[in-house]
Amino acid sequence: MREEQENIKKNKEYLEGLTQKNKFIDLKVCPACKSANIKIYGDIIGLYSPLSPVKYLCNNCGWIGRVTIEMTNKIGEKDEEVLEDIISMFSDEKK
Repeated sequence: MREEQENIKKNKEYLEGLTQKNKFIDLKVCPACKSANIKIYGDIIGLYSPLSPVKYLCNNCGWIGRVTIEMTNKIGEKDEEVLEDIISMFSDEKK
């Protein structure tokens, strides 16, 4: 559990650094250990087959699977609206 928390912290710091440079990405993360040290796994035929989704391999813990977690530093229009609503709710409570 501690390793997962450290990996999440590293991922957040990495995304924050990119945000400061005005670079916005979706970071694929291993669902087992939360490391971003993953790569596409499999042969060339499997990579380009429309019938078979891409598999990923975590270089940190060895997990292999098709579903990853994505962390992002992109904030969409809808996200901004939700954040504004939350901020206004908390500022209204303090008054």
